[in-house]
Amino acid sequence: MAATLACLHHLEQPFLGLAERPLRAAGVVLDERRPAAGDALPALADVDGILTFGGSQSVLDLERDPALAAERELLRDAVAGGVPVLGICLGAQLLAHALGAPVERAPRRFVAWLELTALPAAAEDPLFAGLGSPIRGLQWNEDVFALPPGATQLVTGAPVGVAAFRAGRSAWGVQFHPEVDGSTLDGWYADYGAWLGQAGVSEPDARAADVRHLPEQAELAERLFGAFARVVEGFAAASSEARLR
Repeated sequence: MAATLACLHHLEQPFLGLAERPLRAAGVVLDERRPAAGDALPALADVDGILTFGGSQSVLDLERDPALAAERELLRDAVAGGVPVLGICLGAQLLAHALGAPVERAPRRFVAWLELTALPAAAEDPLFAGLGSPIRGLQWNEDVFALPPGATQLVTGAPVGVAAFRAGRSAWGVQFHPEVDGSTLDGWYADYGAWLGQAGVSEPDARAADVRHLPEQAELAERLFGAFARVVEGFAAASSEARLR
């Protein structure tokens, strides 16, 4: 049976972006859900991995956001059970918080392509080993997180907080957006244009940076999400074998 990956969306206009092609090419079944819109969270017994995307919500509002709080608990349980997890931006912040790391408001918003340098641990990491160094990471965020206790930092170069980490053997959080493509960014400029001023960047300058760096984004996505698909498939195969014993 094909592995099933729960994809948790937080934006009003959800998207898979550059993550979709490598995941579908690997044969992974994508179970897309929008918890904030009322979709139930998946049962861990029914999925072989979780991919949780970014959004405009904040971990700092967990007490007023039951859906987000429930997702945090799901991620904590997934890590404890060895279910593969990949969190992106808000998803990474939720994962970090679930594992005991503080999440804080940055001094100002970030809208920038950062040059991230791989740390030695990345060379043997299932997801980051094939990405090389440096990595261009697109950040659109306001909150940042510290390294969870016992987790491994994989890259450096973020001006505040941690840009990427691995917890245990199969849980990852990345603050940057490897899934974003040009059409997604067009929508973000239309919907979240006010963020640019808060980040101290003009739209022409931001778009000029996109033109420079988007061409390499597709290859980054192919490698990162392709590697995560293999981790999810490995977990599915091991779970199936265990049930047959």
